[in-house]
Amino acid sequence: MGLMKFWGKGPLSEKKIGKAVKLATNPYAQPDVRVRELERLLEDGSDEAITGALKRFSVNANSTIVDEEEKKWLEDQVVDFSEQDAIKPLEAYIRVEKQLTYALRAYRRLSGDSKAIGLFIDALEGHGPDAYRSADAKLQLVRGLGESLGDDRVLPSLAPFLSDHSDDVRWAVMDLLEQGVDAQQVSDEVLSVFVDKISELIFDDATGPRISRRALEILFEREWTLSGESTVLPSLLEDEFFVDKKRFIRMRLKRSIS
Repeated sequence: MGLMKFWGKGPLSEKKIGKAVKLATNPYAQPDVRVRELERLLEDGSDEAITGALKRFSVNANSTIVDEEEKKWLEDQVVDFSEQDAIKPLEAYIRVEKQLTYALRAYRRLSGDSKAIGLFIDALEGHGPDAYRSADAKLQLVRGLGESLGDDRVLPSLAPFLSDHSDDVRWAVMDLLEQGVDAQQVSDEVLSVFVDKISELIFDDATGPRISRRALEILFEREWTLSGESTVLPSLLEDEFFVDKKRFIRMRLKRSIS
């Protein structure tokens, strides 16, 4: 794959951009055909052409190795643009598409951590915990934010997504909370919010057993007191754990079989 450095050779007509995008995003096309059309779009350099080229990130080619090579190549090419030329199309892509990993990396490399964190939070909040069809995008945004746990904006923005419809998103948020605590990057105020929400997960009938157990185990292992008023654990958990008088989660002693 040659590196195209001579931007702005266009312009391509709207019809030609559409045709190039169609070929560049065809998972069954030959790799050299996709790359050729991506190069044409990048050479054009207009917002429309760059936006079209970014759609390659949202398509998986038949060969996993080739697919990753092309996407990494495209990421590098987009970063070679000036921030002024590439940021607007990248922001638009990140807000609406579902396959974001390479676009998030390109945006961070172009704009720097602080600006990237702001966009990632905004995009995540734009989906919201109730969006069923955005689970993949939210998970990638959560992971992207997890690279910057030291930023004071990150963990507070993730707390609402403990109530997400996706168990994978919830699990990822709990992972990041624990990482932040281990790195001493969580304030008492933020931790209190998380403990309240984790406690709610244990007793929420809509929470699956996998997440309920993970939430309870975090409170147990970290020795954080249970929030709320309930003390009777769900039946799937009460055989192993109980809530003591100080609202700590305790493990029941296993009875030996004589």
